[in-house]
Amino acid sequence: MGSLPHAEQPCLTLDEVIRRRAETHAGQTLLSYPATDSDFVHYTGADLDRLTRLAAHHYAEAFAQLDEETRPNGPSSTVALVGVSSLDYYITFLALQRLGLSTMFISPRLADQGFTHLLTSTHCTAVIASGPSQADMSRIRSLSSPSLTFALIPLHPITTSPSPSALPPKPLPPCIPDPAHPQRFIIHSGGTTGLPKPVPLVARSWLAQAAAIAARMPRAATLSTLPLFHSFGLATLLRCLAAGSPLALLSAARPVTAGAVLDALDATDAGALVTVPYVLKFLGEANDEGEGGKGAGGVFERLARLQQVVAAGSAVPDALGDALVVGAGVRLFHLYGLTECGALMEPSRVAPELWNWVTPLPDAAPFLEFERVGEEGEDGEGGGNVLSDDASGRYATKDLFRRHPSLPNHWKFAARLDDIVVLVNGEKADPVPLEVAVTKSPLVAAAVVFGAGRDALGMVIVASERAAGWSGDEVVRGILPDLQRGNQGVPAYARVAEEAVLVMAAGTKWPCTDKGTVVRKAFLRQFEGEIEAFYARREEARSGAEGEGDEVGPLDDAGVRDLVRRTVRGELRLAERGVALADDSDFFALGMDSLQATNVRSRLLKGVSLGGRGLATNVVFDHPSVELLTTHLLEVRAGQENEQQSAHDLAMRLLEKYTTFDQPPPAPSTATPPEQESVLLTGATGALGIHILSTLLPNPAIRTIHCLVRASDASTALSRITAALSRSHIHPTPSQLSKIAAIPCDLSSPDGGLASLPSTTLAAITATTTRVIHAAWSVDFNRSLRSFDAACLAPMHALLALTAATAAAGSGKGGRTRPPVFVFVSSIAAALRAGNASSTSTPSSSPPPSSPSTSSSSPTPGENPILESLHPWTAVADGMGYGQSKWVAEQMCVAAALPPAPPPSTGRTRGGLGLHTRILRVGQLCGDTRHGVWNPSEAVPATVRAALSIGALPFVDGDGGDEELSWLPVDVAASAVVELAFAETETETEEEKGECKVWHVENEQRVRWNAEFLPALRKAGLVFDAVPQREWVGRLERGEQDGERNPAVKLLEFFRKRYGGDGGGGGEKAHPVFDMTQAKRFAPSLRGGTVVDEELVGKFLRFWMGEWSDSVGK
Repeated sequence: MGSLPHAEQPCLTLDEVIRRRAETHAGQTLLSYPATDSDFVHYTGADLDRLTRLAAHHYAEAFAQLDEETRPNGPSSTVALVGVSSLDYYITFLALQRLGLSTMFISPRLADQGFTHLLTSTHCTAVIASGPSQADMSRIRSLSSPSLTFALIPLHPITTSPSPSALPPKPLPPCIPDPAHPQRFIIHSGGTTGLPKPVPLVARSWLAQAAAIAARMPRAATLSTLPLFHSFGLATLLRCLAAGSPLALLSAARPVTAGAVLDALDATDAGALVTVPYVLKFLGEANDEGEGGKGAGGVFERLARLQQVVAAGSAVPDALGDALVVGAGVRLFHLYGLTECGALMEPSRVAPELWNWVTPLPDAAPFLEFERVGEEGEDGEGGGNVLSDDASGRYATKDLFRRHPSLPNHWKFAARLDDIVVLVNGEKADPVPLEVAVTKSPLVAAAVVFGAGRDALGMVIVASERAAGWSGDEVVRGILPDLQRGNQGVPAYARVAEEAVLVMAAGTKWPCTDKGTVVRKAFLRQFEGEIEAFYARREEARSGAEGEGDEVGPLDDAGVRDLVRRTVRGELRLAERGVALADDSDFFALGMDSLQATNVRSRLLKGVSLGGRGLATNVVFDHPSVELLTTHLLEVRAGQENEQQSAHDLAMRLLEKYTTFDQPPPAPSTATPPEQESVLLTGATGALGIHILSTLLPNPAIRTIHCLVRASDASTALSRITAALSRSHIHPTPSQLSKIAAIPCDLSSPDGGLASLPSTTLAAITATTTRVIHAAWSVDFNRSLRSFDAACLAPMHALLALTAATAAAGSGKGGRTRPPVFVFVSSIAAALRAGNASSTSTPSSSPPPSSPSTSSSSPTPGENPILESLHPWTAVADGMGYGQSKWVAEQMCVAAALPPAPPPSTGRTRGGLGLHTRILRVGQLCGDTRHGVWNPSEAVPATVRAALSIGALPFVDGDGGDEELSWLPVDVAASAVVELAFAETETETEEEKGECKVWHVENEQRVRWNAEFLPALRKAGLVFDAVPQREWVGRLERGEQDGERNPAVKLLEFFRKRYGGDGGGGGEKAHPVFDMTQAKRFAPSLRGGTVVDEELVGKFLRFWMGEWSDSVGK
């Protein structure tokens, strides 16, 4: 390899580059090309100069023979190159650049309309074509309109001519750049979304970028598998010329195979490989099967000896990249860039295993901006980010990225925005993980997921040559392990069933780009008939299943049970998921959503004769198992149903079940109270939980915070926590973060709950935990009490038992062991209808404060505040399952605070656990006081968003007048929770026995909807009409019904109940007053309340608009 000056001045033209390399690398190889499969011919810098001058003279003479209309002249003239990427193709391109012309690369695989569009839109006057492309261009010229006129010139075989070593007849004048008319390369897009788009690139800019990137990469001899008409292939040529590094090319006359790549690496002694992920897939298959004479694993071992493997053009599948980097030690360099502007991001340099996380290149960073699109899920991964170029206007790439949870400025490619498949229920499915998983199979040449606007996804696959002659069923059986792996990595609604795979025979032609990337829209268009036929067959089968009950006459009891079982199994697609359905399995624990519940209800109404009776809208939510739903259907059919009685009876059965505890083990006699506290926290990634965590972290008295997080492993659990912190604009110090012990645990899972934790983890928790704050709960106001049994109540029972087993609670006065403290984050929904009801007990026995607070929520004369105490079932009897489940949980806390009793022979007892339990009834939360972060999918934000779709918000005009609301900022609520969790009360300090406290966490300062909230929104810049509440509901019913563009329609039934009646706020009384006497005594954050003023409302609106901007416009 030749030497370069320490500080070369960047070249402005390729002519200048070649002249310079003729001097610096006169005798050193710059370009290699195979004369046969493995016999490479090497060309030096002097050879390259000579061959390009010969070609330049040849084409200059050919152009001179053309008429003035088609004769290229200067950089404003465009000459197209069409053909395979042979050595002569490379030499021709360099020769045209030395002549000062602009060059357009055209893939020979385009359709006629693509060729015509490119030539017309770029005003191309001359085309140089090789091989079969000459006939294509001749046909295009003869069939095109008179407005498309171009000269057709055959590609000159300069390197295989009789005298390739001849000297040019005369010197070539230097190419002088003209700033007013810069020389260009023109690349075109792949045409994945329609006609290919020409993309002009300024030559001097790409040369400068090539030199900059070359300085950041090893200067190694390189083998490229890319064609020159691929922008990455062009960039590779420019980089190697800029660095003076040898570049070897594969023969354009041979297909790119794993064997060809390996042979070329050995023949050229290349130290780097530049390729696309599609070729890496071939190499991965060869590695697994021991091809190339290297044995199993030998291919990756060969790649690991290279200085670098560079891949770009599309995403490298995680599994393949991990196998290369982590498994084999390959130095994988995965670039991200755009045809329009070249490379923009390079791999992380923090650690090799972060190969798929990229960071902006220094020169590109000032022009890149990531914007949130869609709504993030709880783990912060549900949305992506759009990359834009602000240099001249804004260019949105439609590439979605995921932010690294802890490393700044690290991004991972997630998907293409136009790849996302939106199902009929609005769920967004990313098809890429499934497609990547299936195409890993050597039996598959291409795989594309379909299902936009449908209720379920399917997949079309094209069988590879390895599956030639196989039946469709045989192919599906062969790829089933890959399909199952792919299904495991996506949500339930985004999975593809085995029977939903459509197989096209090996040899079927399918539209793809030169990178081997499927042209998705064209692919789906090609197989539209097969897809439509699939859904027609599916609908016929479904209709047949639905009509079975009617065809055979009235169903007996067993037939109803069987119909329920078959309907639920089919709707949840349990067979394809390999999931069993027991009669007592909870539908929602199996993943049922509201749309599926509606479908089940609809099919049961058709299949079961109910004697003219109907089924409640929420019937499936209220009876979420085969046993319960069947029993209810039979009762309805017989006219025996009694919903209120059944809810009460269920609550009593749940109390019977969950107020009985095993005898807790005695604390070790040698136990000593710890010097610092350790807290066990659940729900840490939720809106309240993450603020509780942020309040705990700075406390010097706290050593460890054990966070139970729904995740597959500890790393993912910690990532979810850090993502939630970032999403809430909370930035702890490294020392604070070190306090977090992230523990993967799905409390609601029978197999993944507390019982599944390793014994060492459980031992660490029980040995150190002094307090438990239980803030995790399913928030779904549609679900019945029964649905909260397995999901929430059973886990809480286990958590109470775990708390009783802790041996490090500390000591009270006199050195006596103090029982552990269990803090349950309840809800005002557990007492919302308590009103004047008498409490069942008054656990808070502390005296009232000396000076009672006088706030805006003080009760009016004749109005009794809801006491800080337990209340009877009547407080929730006609309420939602959510509030009823909290009511049951509160009774569990009372039972757990009772002293243990000697166990009978059964080992079970009515005695409690002797815990100190604290019930914190939390009211309606709103965004935090600093940033106004308030989940835009909640009811209030969804209401406000309606102003953007129907131009109006409701003006409460019922009998109750204006609506007073108690909204407590989530950060204030979190501070109060922590203050109450650590409060030292007199009785708890002095006594060893457990005790239960009930405290209310509400905002004393109310906000009035009409008089304060609506004007504050206007002042913050929101434009809307305030219309009477019933008129607003009518507008909503008549307005945009797309739940994505107008999320308020998803809550239409809620709004009908709330605003559709005559009374203010839907006919209900104003928000009741909750007594906070004791809570304020121990929680300074609650004293005086927090005013939700114009400034805070403005923060809410700014946050919401930022979340909504991509779907409603800036």
